[in-house]
Amino acid sequence: ARKLKFPPVDDCHSPSSHSAFSSPVELVEFIARLRELSGGLPVGIKMCVGQPGEFAAFCKAITEVGVGPDFITVDGGEGGTGAAPPEFSDSIGLPLEEGLV
Repeated sequence: ARKLKFPPVDDCHSPSSHSAFSSPVELVEFIARLRELSGGLPVGIKMCVGQPGEFAAFCKAITEVGVGPDFITVDGGEGGTGAAPPEFSDSIGLPLEEGLV
């Protein structure tokens, strides 16, 4: 609560997924829509690679749809959001080096 500047008694809704997409293809389509709405500005994503197969599915979706992000920031499992419980920040996702390889 202190990090996010929420009163300790208030609930902070921080979902683990985005409501605009639920699959790699939908994510790629969402990226295309953001680019369109922004008038062609670069659109990027930040991802923590949890399983190598998840990134492979994302790459396959880019190939299938024919559009993708302008940049990808890879975050290691050592990171996390300010809203994540410590056990998630410490235990979910590959370490940065493995995520890049």
